[in-house]
Amino acid sequence: MGKVYRARDSRTGAAVALKVFFPDTTVSAQQQDDLLARFQKEASVLTTIQHPNIVGIHEVGSYQGQEYIAMEYLDGPNLKDLLAMGVAFSVQDTVDIGVQALSGLEACHNAGVIHRDIKPANIVKLASGVVKLADFGIARILTDATISRTGTVVGTPNYMSPEQVRGGEITPGSDLFSLGIVLYEMLTKHKPFDAENITAIMYNVVNLAAPPASFYDEEIPKAIEHVLARAMRKIPSERYQCARDFQRDLLAFDADVPISEGTVATNARAENAPPEAALAQSGNVVYCIDCGAANNPKNLICARCYRQLVKREAAIRLAESMLKAPSPEMRSDRMLTAVLNFILALLVLAVIYLFFRT
Repeated sequence: MGKVYRARDSRTGAAVALKVFFPDTTVSAQQQDDLLARFQKEASVLTTIQHPNIVGIHEVGSYQGQEYIAMEYLDGPNLKDLLAMGVAFSVQDTVDIGVQALSGLEACHNAGVIHRDIKPANIVKLASGVVKLADFGIARILTDATISRTGTVVGTPNYMSPEQVRGGEITPGSDLFSLGIVLYEMLTKHKPFDAENITAIMYNVVNLAAPPASFYDEEIPKAIEHVLARAMRKIPSERYQCARDFQRDLLAFDADVPISEGTVATNARAENAPPEAALAQSGNVVYCIDCGAANNPKNLICARCYRQLVKREAAIRLAESMLKAPSPEMRSDRMLTAVLNFILALLVLAVIYLFFRT
């Protein structure tokens, strides 16, 4: 919807980020109006919220009909850049970033604002160690449904909550789900619901549980694993209900004290989900060819070994089809082998005949 320039405030001499509204000229007039509304919404949100963990705003205005926002210049990399550079985040680093991001989200939610696009690219860590939330272009003000309506999917698929994917009602818990994904990726170097295309990613977000963080790194503490698992629950009521609760569990881990009983209990219920035996008795089941676990037919990843689900029935059908109807390549290979064996047999007989004749 625009361009961002590094500029200098002529009054103070401070560097600022100047975001100017320059919509894509190929979009329709209606789309340009919608983009302008979002641009103005971002300015409105940022002027409403002043917090150390949210990008600051200096000025909003229009110059010769050109809308602009002068924002705090963030001199530091975002988490997406750090992950791309291969930076290894320790558990303590992850907790520190998570606690600060949650402080910013708490300020947003208390002001009635849902960010809706929490992802590594929108979390910046300054050289001072301060973490800032940025890019409120698609934020939703809870009392305003004119721009973002129920039924509209807006966000970044890898970091969306299930209700965002479905186009359902968005709550503060949606931001907490997204932040849980970010912290998971920082610790494991893997996106929990990744896939080869957007459709598969969205399916995984809605239907599949994320592999435990320790699946990728056995050194990750169980307490942190429980915290992340609770943050990424599919059902909003089973997640953290506010940023402060999420933050409290992260701080409890950092202080080496037990995390809240509710977090452990929530994850214990998930771990005690319907056993494979019960699933198998239901008859509506497929088996993983790698570990043999019973799985829901809709699963794309095995619930036990977390490998891509190669279904046993499909493998058996493939083997049977190969036995019943060999491929043309297989038939030609067999024919060549038979011919060579026949020629070899003739040569052996010829050698024997010549030997006895002499």
